[in-house]
Amino acid sequence: MALIGAAHQLIEKKIGIIEANAPMYATPPMGAADQPFLNTAVRVATDLQPIPLLRALLAIETELGRVRRERWGNRRIDCDILLWEECGATRSHEDQELVVPHPALLDRDFALVPAAAVAGDWLHPMTGRKLAEELKARGYRLAALS
Repeated sequence: MALIGAAHQLIEKKIGIIEANAPMYATPPMGAADQPFLNTAVRVATDLQPIPLLRALLAIETELGRVRRERWGNRRIDCDILLWEECGATRSHEDQELVVPHPALLDRDFALVPAAAVAGDWLHPMTGRKLAEELKARGYRLAALS
């Protein structure tokens, strides 16, 4: 949890003000990973556009000790852009370097639950429903850590 706190500090220092913070959830590993994950989400006010924001998040991951070895393997920290303020069709940026909203957002409880906690009224461009409605329709539930 200290690592997530450090990430939040770096986000506020290098990216913008954290306006909302979701609870923290422990979830089982996915893919090649064999460690449980801690998941949360923040809503950040920033002047950065999507690609510079992605690059800033990758730099924060590196600063916090992340080394990329294998897709979906164990990792020290993982910072993703799940959604963006503007609604509309899914947009790719610079040859698929980034797709927003995250293409798997609705299929992953560990992403949708925290995202809905910080942006429940955000309309998903593919379904036209608020994230809170998507969450309810899927029945995803995670127990927040105390």
